[in-house]
Amino acid sequence: MTQTPLPPGTLEAAQDVGRDWIEAPYFAEAEPAADLQWATIILPFLQIEATGIDLSVTMDLAAGRGRNAAKLLPMVGRLHIVDIHASNVALCRARFGDDPRIAYQANDGCSLPVPDAALSFLFCFDAMVHFDSDVVRAYLAEARRALLPGGHAFLHHSNDMSLAGGDFRRHPHWRNTMSLQLMRHYAAKEGLEVVCQQPLDWAHDGSDIDGLTLLRAP
Repeated sequence: MTQTPLPPGTLEAAQDVGRDWIEAPYFAEAEPAADLQWATIILPFLQIEATGIDLSVTMDLAAGRGRNAAKLLPMVGRLHIVDIHASNVALCRARFGDDPRIAYQANDGCSLPVPDAALSFLFCFDAMVHFDSDVVRAYLAEARRALLPGGHAFLHHSNDMSLAGGDFRRHPHWRNTMSLQLMRHYAAKEGLEVVCQQPLDWAHDGSDIDGLTLLRAP
């Protein structure tokens, strides 16, 4: 495994965001919404059969307490549960046990702890919206490295540039600087194909502060 070199400050930016999610009431608050989000947002966007997504070796990146891992597990062959916090990984292990299909790993907030061409699908929902743009691009480079040829990455990210150059915590929903257009730009630079994108009205006010992007490795 050859980890992608990082621009200066990227690890620090990842750790800065990560500190907010060591102990957060949001995990318990978000858990009841998982079924509705999968039914109305995630599955309609992914169109798994039509897009040819292979779930055989899937990673749930920034898995938190495992609410999305619980939805992925019945569909996958093998599941990598990854989070920046070892405490979250431990809670996922307590939740799912020693299922031989699951690998539990803590990461540094910028890299994917798997060998080259190891994943068929990378999944990240309701986490990357907070990531610094350098961290997003680092994960795109890692996705290009870690995905099998033809593998896919599904990323739920910010679509808000209103605080460019400022502190993302001033945003009412803590959205960091990113957009659908910038995601396309970074993906192209990292050699990933954009399969589809759409804005997401997360705040339910017509502002479309989030975006969904599905990428494919060549």
